[in-house]
Amino acid sequence: MHARRRSIRFSGTEVTISAAVKDGFFGNDRKHTFSVTKIKNISNSEPGFSRPGRLTFTVDGASTDVVENPASGGDQVDMNTFCYGSLETGRVRKLVAEIEKAMGAT
Repeated sequence: MHARRRSIRFSGTEVTISAAVKDGFFGNDRKHTFSVTKIKNISNSEPGFSRPGRLTFTVDGASTDVVENPASGGDQVDMNTFCYGSLETGRVRKLVAEIEKAMGAT
């Protein structure tokens, strides 16, 4: 799922968040992958009138450093956070349900 210069993928056991960052002339993607067993909490703040939604994971041992150089249109948040627009709300709800189900199975 892609939104706001970020993407999120769930394999069934791991979550990967990618962020487009400015890195030289062409730019780059930064990825953060973590296992559902390391997730302590999931917070989903759905999009409002003029703000994006934020799906935030609290992950054991993960850095909470903010990405300082997001690509144009990207969000300046840490790599445990996926920001999304209102068109993605339903998909994000389904994703959260799948991840929480996997967390309960471990």
